[in-house]
Amino acid sequence: MPEQRPGSARTVVVGILPDQPLWVLQAAGEYARAFDAELVCVAVDATRYAYQEMPDGTLLTAPIDPDLADSAPMFSEERLAEIGGLLDPRGVRWSMRELIGVAADALMHVADEVDALMIVVGARPGGLRGALRNVFTGSVALRLAHRQYRPVVVVPTAPAETDAALLDAS
Repeated sequence: MPEQRPGSARTVVVGILPDQPLWVLQAAGEYARAFDAELVCVAVDATRYAYQEMPDGTLLTAPIDPDLADSAPMFSEERLAEIGGLLDPRGVRWSMRELIGVAADALMHVADEVDALMIVVGARPGGLRGALRNVFTGSVALRLAHRQYRPVVVVPTAPAETDAALLDAS
């Protein structure tokens, strides 16, 4: 595990999706609490790209597919309230970042920036939807495990009770 710089706060980075079960955040929050660390929640929108950076650091973005022109935040106020309702009572200090680009790259960048103890991600969902997401974006956990030195914790998003159920979900 990398040594923390003097004076730096401990941090755990978690990759999250708007439709992901809150279980992933709960598990990441437990790690953050165990290490007395802040939890930085990172959501990455792979459907947008940056085309200009303003002098104040603001990025101007556009959708890769013009038919998907939606500039709304990834997380609704209600979903952010759910996240706060889960983490705040447990005493977990947390913040939210919404980024664009490739999820694994964005998570590595934030982890480097905050000198994170670890990166927590949810396992891809089973079924056709999860398989399609994996084909187009690749396995975030696998990319992280092969491309950086921090521990990567993979949290099951829908644990199955039997091997047969796991095989059916693929």
